Amino acid sequence: MTNTIVITGATGFIGRALCEKLEEKKEFSIIKVTRSQERKFGFYPVTSYHQTPPGDILIHLAEDSDRLKVNNMGRQYRKKTGEVMDSLIKKRYKKIVYCSSSIVYGDQGSKLYSENMPTYADDIYSISKLENEERVLTSGGVVARFSNVIGDGMSKKNVLSKILKQLSGKDPLTIYNLKPIRDFIFIDDVVDAMVSLVLKDTSGIYNIGSGVETSINNLIEIVLNASEQYDREIKSTIKNIDYSYNALNVEQIKNTTSWEPKFTLSQSVKKMLNSKEYVK
Repeated sequence: MTNTIVITGATGFIGRALCEKLEEKKEFSIIKVTRSQERKFGFYPVTSYHQTPPGDILIHLAEDSDRLKVNNMGRQYRKKTGEVMDSLIKKRYKKIVYCSSSIVYGDQGSKLYSENMPTYADDIYSISKLENEERVLTSGGVVARFSNVIGDGMSKKNVLSKILKQLSGKDPLTIYNLKPIRDFIFIDDVVDAMVSLVLKDTSGIYNIGSGVETSINNLIEIVLNASEQYDREIKSTIKNIDYSYNALNVEQIKNTTSWEPKFTLSQSVKKMLNSKEYVK
C-alpha cells in the first residue's frame, strides 16, 4: 500500500529538493502543498495551510525562515503559526516531521550542540519554533533542527550568498563579522536526512547538520580557494566582535538512521560554483 506524504512549503528551497527526492521513491504518493498563487502543475495550492489535505505522513516546512521579518511581525506571527500547527495535528497524520532550527540553542555555547542541551526562547522566532516543537513532540512526532542549509535556490540574505555575490568584483571581500562559528550543510545531505527520518519508525528531536565547526572567515577562504582567488583580501566591517557559536552534534540521527553527510563544505561550494545559478 502506497503511503501518502504531504509536504507543506513544497515550492521553497528545501521543499522543492525534498519533493524531487521523494518522487523518485515509488512507495510514496506525494502531495505538494503551496501557498504560491502561480499555477504550477502537480502542486496542491492553498490560501492558508489550515487547508492542508490529510495523508499518512506530514512534513511541515511552511514557516518563514526570515528571522528579522518574523520578529517584526511579533505576537501575530506566533499566534498564527501555532494555530496552523494545531490544525495540522488535528488531521491525525500517522507521523509528523516538523522542520525547526538550530537557532533554538542560542549562540553562546562552546561545543557541538546535542539534542538534550538547553534551548533559549529569546525572540519571537525561537519562541514560535520551540512552541511548535512541543506541540509535535506531544503528538508523538519528529522534530528536525536544521543548521545553515546551503545550495542552489537558498536565500539571498544569508552569509554565503553575500560572499558569492562579491566574487565577480575586485575589491576586498567584505563581511560584517568574520568570527562567528557556524555549521553549514549541503541541501542534498539535508534531503537525504529527511528521507531517513520518514523511513524510520522513530520520534523525538534530531539535529541535521554537518557536525563541523566553521568560522565565517574560514568559509570565505573556502569560497575563494574554490574560485581560485587565492590572494583576495578579506575584510570585516565590525571592530568590537561579540562571541557567537552555533554548530550541531549529529550523532543521534547517524546512530538511529545510519544517515551521515556526504559532502564537505569545500565540495558543496564547488558544486554551487559549477551550477548555472552561480556561473559568471
